[in-house]
Amino acid sequence: MSKQSTNSTFNLAGRGILQGLVSQPGIPESPAQDQAAKFIPVDQIQPGACQPRQYFSESSIDSLAQSFQQQGFRGAINVRPLANGSYEIVAGERRWRAAKKAGLSEVRCIVDNYSDADALEFALLENLQREDLSKLEETEGILQLIEIKVGLDRDAAIALIGREGHSDRQSRSDVAPSAELQQIEAILSQLNIGLQTFRTKNLRTLRLPDDLKQAHLTGKLSYSAAFELDKIKDATLRDVLLQEALGNQLSFREIRDRVKTTAQPIHPVPSPPEPSLLDRLENNVKRAKKAKAFFERTQKRKRLERLLRDLESLLDESEAE
Repeated sequence: MSKQSTNSTFNLAGRGILQGLVSQPGIPESPAQDQAAKFIPVDQIQPGACQPRQYFSESSIDSLAQSFQQQGFRGAINVRPLANGSYEIVAGERRWRAAKKAGLSEVRCIVDNYSDADALEFALLENLQREDLSKLEETEGILQLIEIKVGLDRDAAIALIGREGHSDRQSRSDVAPSAELQQIEAILSQLNIGLQTFRTKNLRTLRLPDDLKQAHLTGKLSYSAAFELDKIKDATLRDVLLQEALGNQLSFREIRDRVKTTAQPIHPVPSPPEPSLLDRLENNVKRAKKAKAFFERTQKRKRLERLLRDLESLLDESEAE
């Protein structure tokens, strides 16, 4: 498959084309697929350099491996030939891993010539169609695809989307988007992702703390829940809430409620300003004048006289300085 024909297929059929091109485990292939596919030894196949997935569930691979042991290999793996005679996976690495674990010697493959851009785009479409990718993996894969197809590295692409991708700027007829942004929008459109969604949701995953990234990457935490927990900036407190969310399998609503309670700002009542010594003296003189009964008590009267003598002595010393 040439780059031109591959891109035409993506543009015309979108995600639905994958239902015909990528076989599902347990679903018989069509005669056309059987004719196009061939069995290739497992040890002649290697993981793809353009694989957007960063995490594979071992339990899912074990389950699929058991199925292969009982029923034989099902589906097909999309590969591209390499110069050394081996093959690189374009889509289907989970099936390949399961086949290896099941002890199979060969697997059914569909061989095509893919450029790096075509291979990554196909893998992204395949995984998005299956909803296998985390939001973080999806984002990283799209940025890699932008780098290959548009020529903008990761940081430059993020900066461009942040600078030109705002909805208010797009709505202005006097501001034309750059050629690079138009190319990025075309790529996102092929993946059925809007520019604003990518800017406001996908790119946010890159700024998540490492603990939330890992929980989201392994499928234990949805990206919506990860964004909620990210509102807790105290790392120790956030980890406590994260472990509670994972251990008790809290729903998004439950996580949101806990975050609201934990993140409730505490506004301490400001202390009144400390009065000056002169203010305190005048205030106490006023109080003493009102407390007539105070002077009728012999013991307290004597204490007051001693305090007054001390005060007079201090004032004399101050005047003498």
